[in-house]
Amino acid sequence: MLKPKLRGVVRLNDDQLSIEESGTRYIVGTAGGMRKKLLTPLKLMDGRNSIQGISRKTGIELGTILELVETLKSNGLVMASSSPKCRSALEVLFDLEDLSNELLYESIYKNPFWKALLSDPHSVPLNVFYGMAIENYHFLFRESYFDAPALNYPASTRARILMNEFYAEENGHDELILKALEAIGLSREELTDTIPLPRTMALCNALAFWARYDAVFFFSTLGVLEGKDLKVDSFVTACETKGLSDQFIRPIRQHAEINMKGEHGSLTRAIFAHLPPMTEDTVLRLKAQTRLFVSIYDAFYRDVWNHYNSATRLLRRISALEGN
Repeated sequence: MLKPKLRGVVRLNDDQLSIEESGTRYIVGTAGGMRKKLLTPLKLMDGRNSIQGISRKTGIELGTILELVETLKSNGLVMASSSPKCRSALEVLFDLEDLSNELLYESIYKNPFWKALLSDPHSVPLNVFYGMAIENYHFLFRESYFDAPALNYPASTRARILMNEFYAEENGHDELILKALEAIGLSREELTDTIPLPRTMALCNALAFWARYDAVFFFSTLGVLEGKDLKVDSFVTACETKGLSDQFIRPIRQHAEINMKGEHGSLTRAIFAHLPPMTEDTVLRLKAQTRLFVSIYDAFYRDVWNHYNSATRLLRRISALEGN
């Protein structure tokens, strides 16, 4: 349905109807009585009213409005726009999933951390396994930073309920990772005295920003973060292949099983099933941010590998920094 939008400003001065655009004044050449009659339909050509709507609101015949619009178009004074095309949220999500899967296979699954863990866990240093658990602890400890802002999402009651249920289930998962770290001799107090790697905090901060200012995109990241479509946890498998202690592996495995049994990887799809339709502008924005998200997520794993693969000390202590 065409919704004409007039270029310029309509003016009626001294019984003269005109349109002023970019410093040029165009006189609407009609009989005196008709000038005043056309003032209202011209002002209604704001891109929000259809031709039929303008005719209905003004009482002017549709043919007259169409003739006026065509005359204005021929002089470059009106743009004919239509209602923005929308797609269902789930359809948009499937496009985002295709894009994120492509990006994940191009980056994360080829980065040094995952290449080593998936191909030859025996060659991976112990500190990389332990370091991954430390960074995961920091990430989960800060989960409220990025989950909480999205809990009051106003556009869908059902989506809001699903997010709150997820938050309730996720709360306290950092304690499971803490148990794994305690099995290798690290205490809560020692971990409190540590700082996460820069890319760990970058991931937390990015998610916190999106949760607060673009909840729809934040929802789209949850499937990736929670292991969408995964039947086994690759990190747990690598730990078992490496022969790490069961005391270390068991809490991490428990965390992975909670996510799988709770179908947390399917949360994004469940939420998007209850979101309103999306315009193409929204789709373009979500796709652009998907590329940014995957690059930040890739940098997180690369940071774990680069630091813990060569670190002489497992913990990055705040107290040590203060001492310097």
